[in-house]
Amino acid sequence: MELRVWKELAVSKQVLMLAATEALKLDKDCTPEELKVALDAAIKRSADADVNISNAQEEARLSVAAVEQVLSKTKKTLESVEAELAETKAKQEKLELQLGTDRTNHAQQMQKIKDSLAEKERAIKTISTTLSDTPENVVKKLKTLKKQKMDEADARKKADAALATLRKEKKQLEQEKKEIEQELKELKDAQEKPEEEAAA
Repeated sequence: MELRVWKELAVSKQVLMLAATEALKLDKDCTPEELKVALDAAIKRSADADVNISNAQEEARLSVAAVEQVLSKTKKTLESVEAELAETKAKQEKLELQLGTDRTNHAQQMQKIKDSLAEKERAIKTISTTLSDTPENVVKKLKTLKKQKMDEADARKKADAALATLRKEKKQLEQEKKEIEQELKELKDAQEKPEEEAAA
């Protein structure tokens, strides 16, 4: 019975060694020492693979965290830029409305000045016909007319200066709008790139 047990143990050992040599792709007639060396190497490779997998998982986790952090910052920046853009658009719309109102007012003022000038010219003609054209009267009339024309010219200059200022402000706001839209586009492109890299 003891011999039978030892025989079964020997057969089991032989079967186990044969399975191990086949799994490790060794020669069937290899020694137990060679089998042990091959098993140790396989165990070491398995342990190294576990370490490499663990390291790769840690690197992947850190990369994902970094991408998420960049994405969070990009989203905050994007929200800030969108708020600034909305504010700029509101300012531009307000300025355009104000510019339209100022143009209308300017046109009305110019028409009033023209009407006033025409009325004064008619009055001057009436006065000229009713009064004698003595040199003193002519000088007085010329001085009065000159003063009126200077006042009207000053009023025109002020109106033109106000219109030029409004045009300049509108141009500046349009430039700021273009710059903000460009920054927004760049931020959206930058946001899409980390998402594509993370997906890859």
